[in-house]
Amino acid sequence: MNLMCNTKHGAIEWRWKDSGQPSPEYKSLNHQWWIPKKSEFELVTKVDASIKQEIKDEIWEDMQSDFEYQKSIYKIHKLNKRESKNET
Repeated sequence: MNLMCNTKHGAIEWRWKDSGQPSPEYKSLNHQWWIPKKSEFELVTKVDASIKQEIKDEIWEDMQSDFEYQKSIYKIHKLNKRESKNET
């Protein structure tokens, strides 16, 4: 599954890597609380090697707010689970 991101270098297509056991691509679709690592995505769009890392950094920074939101929701989930366990 390829994803798109608008960067200062234009629209860039990227995807989660499909290697590993389980692969980041699989985890992105099937693991509810998965937080990816920076090394787990790759660019699909062909770009000059001199700006490739800059683009990856920009995409990664763009995703940070989503990761922080997911982490906060996960903390709330764990807290609610703990509280319901203590009530029993």
